Amino acid sequence: MYYRKVIKITCLFFFSCIGLSQEIGANFNHNAEIIDFRYLEKAEVEWVRTTPRILDYVDGVLNIENDTALKKVIEAGEYGYKVAFGYRWDFKKRNKRIPDPNSDEEKLYFKYAEKMLSKVARYIKVFKLGNEPNLETLKEDLYENEEGVVPLIRFTERLMTHVVDPYFKKAGLERPDMYVGSFPRLFMKTEQQIPGVIQMIEFAQKSDEITGLAVHLHISDTAQIDESFKFVRNIMPDKPIIVPEFSLFRLYNTKLNNLIAANKSGKAFLKKYNYDPNLKVYEYFTHTNTNGVSQQEWEDFFGTQAWYPQHNLKIYYDKFKKYGVVLATYPLLQQSCPKTMTPNSPTWFINPIFCQFTLKLQPNGDIASNPLHFQDFLDIVREGKTRKQK
Repeated sequence: MYYRKVIKITCLFFFSCIGLSQEIGANFNHNAEIIDFRYLEKAEVEWVRTTPRILDYVDGVLNIENDTALKKVIEAGEYGYKVAFGYRWDFKKRNKRIPDPNSDEEKLYFKYAEKMLSKVARYIKVFKLGNEPNLETLKEDLYENEEGVVPLIRFTERLMTHVVDPYFKKAGLERPDMYVGSFPRLFMKTEQQIPGVIQMIEFAQKSDEITGLAVHLHISDTAQIDESFKFVRNIMPDKPIIVPEFSLFRLYNTKLNNLIAANKSGKAFLKKYNYDPNLKVYEYFTHTNTNGVSQQEWEDFFGTQAWYPQHNLKIYYDKFKKYGVVLATYPLLQQSCPKTMTPNSPTWFINPIFCQFTLKLQPNGDIASNPLHFQDFLDIVREGKTRKQK
């Protein structure tokens, strides 16, 4: 029975997704202040994506009126870039429960959400009602309460019906495509069993007001791309998917304590560039992030590591076409880039298209493009534009 169900969903999905384009844009996460139009132009993208930490504004850490990040979003819109926008609600970080409907706390949050919309709404083409809520929400709010309601689902729907939709209508602006989710780790069985995750995907499938679902794909194995999408498509067979974030971050994190000289090519690399023969991966990254290296050396290093999947952006893009992703965004510039690495440090700095910290500047002073990804990124950006025109 299950086998027949999967075949039916797969067939419906295949035929419904014929003609969909897979556009590629630039992702700035929570740091839109680093948007640089010179490098957006070099990347040939038409989309920018950002998700401000809205509770930082509520708490007075940031100010909507003079915030550099929001000014950059406005500038991007005025330049003609299409903006994918949404709020990150860091409830778990603050050990906060999601507020009850009509509570003073909810009214305060919604007031700030509307105030931020007043600055950037006219440029928004995609609105994301949340960001990684399965990580940023306390467990109690991901499960049904005594009323049989999942607080996360209720809050998400109220954000749309009490803030976003009324604002766009009042302002006389075209309603953007509306997405929920932005879920990471959907390849994990534990995440697939959380009521807040399941019901959010069901909400996306059933509501005519929701365009589709956002999925994040930070993985350690490319097989996890299929595992994530299959889970989603079993609940939401034919609506569009967007992928605001994707990377092999989880894979890289598992390799930091490896010896570079684990194989012959690694030994040859260390000898060629005069490094300690016992150097570990995290120690090499301490050097690259502190001093910078050439594009050739950076490419040579990853070429010696058997665990690194070459042309991984194209692997992702093939999956985007298969599963009906209409938009995906990827980091343009480095954000997190620790100068002192340990075996447990984050490795986000490997992903971006331009590496202002890890790679030495070009002779003319320009930031160097990442040779691991740059050409493949341009290829998929161009393919996305071509598919859109058909």
